[in-house]
Amino acid sequence: MDFFTDALVIGLTEQAPLVLAAMGFALLYRLTGLINVAYSETVTLGAYLGMWVNTTFGLNFYLTLLPTAILTGLVSVATYFAVFRPAKNRGVGAVELIIISFGLSIFLRYGLQFVFGYAVRFYEVPPPDTIRVLGVGVASFRLIALASVAVLALVLYWVIQKSRLGIQIRALASDEALAQVSGIRPLAVTVLIWFVAGVAGGLAGAFYGVGSSVRPWLGWDVFLFILLVVLVGGSRNIRGVIIAGVGTGVALAALTLQFGQALYSQLILIVAFMVILKVRGNRFAEAGKV
Repeated sequence: MDFFTDALVIGLTEQAPLVLAAMGFALLYRLTGLINVAYSETVTLGAYLGMWVNTTFGLNFYLTLLPTAILTGLVSVATYFAVFRPAKNRGVGAVELIIISFGLSIFLRYGLQFVFGYAVRFYEVPPPDTIRVLGVGVASFRLIALASVAVLALVLYWVIQKSRLGIQIRALASDEALAQVSGIRPLAVTVLIWFVAGVAGGLAGAFYGVGSSVRPWLGWDVFLFILLVVLVGGSRNIRGVIIAGVGTGVALAALTLQFGQALYSQLILIVAFMVILKVRGNRFAEAGKV
């Protein structure tokens, strides 16, 4: 039991931001069908902005979350208006949009390096207390971060699944023309979605950054798992994304405890994700033949 409880506690506390980031990415993917590679830099931007507010103004980490959320949300909206909306209006295809997002990712990454430098940066936070959870020592700020991420994820889930906005998002994703006839304003809803997705990614980056360090490749290091969680969890089912995100965190922790190398754990999990996607694809193909 010690192995499973250790994996559960470590996975939940260390990878909680993954769930938040995956939910934000799922929003964009559900609305546009776009694999927005530049979303990785939204996560990195959140880590840098939180660190900058924390170290420049001397604010407590949790007080930095509000400005971090607003700024990353605004940057996300700015990329939509500057890059993705003009491309969509010109009829750019899905593959070309992915290439554009990849180029935007590179531009933003090196832009952040130009502004903040290449060195690894850290938040200025007091040394955390260690709390025993099911026999596992956990830093106090990781528990608070886990609670914060859980609350934010539940709020985001409620908004998407239960609120009027969620109904509009689902309608817009299903049929934009029909949604517009029904009185939904596509541009307003789309802008709000890009803002909320930016907020989720930025806050995830801040939690990642305070838990370890802030570096130019932070978002890129976790983007593949964000993408796989959304694809496996189901972009049209936020509950599935949450379950897949939690399962991924626990699985990574269990594999790392078993093999002692994070790289091996990641490779094994990526292969498992690929098998799941392959089996699912085959089932859909067989169902289509019936």
